Amino acid sequence: MQVRDFLRLAQQYPVAAAIKSEEEFVAALSSKAALVFILKGNAFHLSSFILQAHERNKGVVVHIDLISGIGKDRTGIHYLRDLGVDAIITSRSQLIAAGRAEKLVTIQRLLLLDDLAFETGVRTVARSQPDIIEVLPGIIFPEVAPRLLAQLQGPFIAGGFIRTHAEVEHINAAGALLCSSSTQKLWG
Repeated sequence: MQVRDFLRLAQQYPVAAAIKSEEEFVAALSSKAALVFILKGNAFHLSSFILQAHERNKGVVVHIDLISGIGKDRTGIHYLRDLGVDAIITSRSQLIAAGRAEKLVTIQRLLLLDDLAFETGVRTVARSQPDIIEVLPGIIFPEVAPRLLAQLQGPFIAGGFIRTHAEVEHINAAGALLCSSSTQKLWG
């Protein structure tokens, strides 16, 4: 998948299904969410998940830092690419470079705990140049969006503590491409 294909999927529905269990995966498959973010699980179960999601024209994004049974290196990313993963999420700059080398869409997490984390994170993300930046906690995106948009090109995903349709609308109006949420009622 190329970045433009990912962006097309992101525009189909404003919330990506962020899943941490097989039960949530089943719910995500039948939802309107065009993207499924696998945030937890076992690498040996991914193949079936990816196949089922692709059969339903959904993109699959794997948080490589949180999946067990896979190396957190280029070989692990190569394995994910061979499985058919469309994109990776990571907080590690070296994995962004490896994902790019493997022709995967790369999403780097930017955890904003305070002003120092903001400044350090922005510098790190600017150096690693991911395709997309995921801001956490996403609920604060409208507050930090003006600073982010002035310093980074984006596009941006907001993830974390997003629980209502009104919050999704507010975050998207502030400039986020997409929200990721584990709140199933937001998946449509």
